[in-house]
Amino acid sequence: MGQRPNCRSCNHCQAPEASISGSEQSWCQMRRLAIHPELAGDLWCHHWTPRPPRLPSVDPRVLTMPKPANRQLALTELLAAVS
Repeated sequence: MGQRPNCRSCNHCQAPEASISGSEQSWCQMRRLAIHPELAGDLWCHHWTPRPPRLPSVDPRVLTMPKPANRQLALTELLAAVS
């Protein structure tokens, strides 16, 4: 599938609810069409708009910023290895 736009990544496409059979179709809210699950990864229309990413929730209390080290990034070893 890659990074190209398709119905699964469109903001107008409503994914089917989780079902036991897995054969339920997606629904395009813009075109008012049912989309077969096998074709949703290959279809797109000019109304395609990106769906916001689904990022995992993160507890801000768990995040800690690393203490900045008082040193400089040395690139001389990398340049010497290439030469």
